[in-house]
Amino acid sequence: MASILYVDYDKRFSGAVHDFWAPLGHECITVSHGALACESLREVGGDLAIVEVMMPDICGFEILRRIRADRKLFTTPVMLVSHMAAEEEIQHGLAQGADDYVFKPFDFEVLRTRAMPLLESSATIMQPDPLTHLMNERLAKCMVEHHISARRPFAVMCLELMQMVEFCHKAGVEASKALLLRAADILKDCGKLLHDEYFRPAHMGGGHFMCIVRPEMVAEYCNSVLNAWREQLPDFYASIGFAIKTTAAGRDAAGVNALVYYTVCTGQPRRSVHDCFQTLITMRAHARWNGEGIYADRRAS
Repeated sequence: MASILYVDYDKRFSGAVHDFWAPLGHECITVSHGALACESLREVGGDLAIVEVMMPDICGFEILRRIRADRKLFTTPVMLVSHMAAEEEIQHGLAQGADDYVFKPFDFEVLRTRAMPLLESSATIMQPDPLTHLMNERLAKCMVEHHISARRPFAVMCLELMQMVEFCHKAGVEASKALLLRAADILKDCGKLLHDEYFRPAHMGGGHFMCIVRPEMVAEYCNSVLNAWREQLPDFYASIGFAIKTTAAGRDAAGVNALVYYTVCTGQPRRSVHDCFQTLITMRAHARWNGEGIYADRRAS
């Protein structure tokens, strides 16, 4: 049974939503004042919050931001509902960290269909990545949303292992898994030296990793990670009997290089989750073009 919080000033509509979920075996708590949303979530431990955008006291966007800024609530899936169907409203809600946006009046079966994946996500978001046991991709993105909503300065550092497909073809699947585990260990070991309570490494899938680091520590951390990778890679290759050919143009194509890039968020309210990840996408393209090394986004944001 899931616990669902429904926030809407229309008590008649709230009653209909409550009556819809009850026969399906889910508990639905209704709130008619936006200011009570976070308090209610803390009390009932909601697995999903469905929030009307046009609340009379606090708008749904602000409720969403408060949920994302709360250290205990930030992973709660949030579905926004509204009569407003303009594309800019939808994009604004999603950019603020909403998981979905549904138009009113909605068909209740459509509501159920859209809500079920969010409830499933809520049940598994705290599970670690099955291979590396680091934070999983969904939780990592929620952590970024949390720091942005709380207006807390932080840095997002990415590590990407290049040529993983070629390495897998030549060295095998098990060797590739072992290499990913080695990268995860490097991230964790270098992170221990930071003594940073907010440091969290994540495996984003494939050869992609992400870490949340304090801004003043990120440059040193990136250097430590890249240096450790370069130092440990030859011994790792030797341990699995993998030979790297060195040519005039550099290493053999099956060798794995590392890209490290990061951006700093200073806590300014104009920064959004979308902006942060768009910056990282742009930096990744630049880094892949230039090759192994460390790339920093020097713009204050």
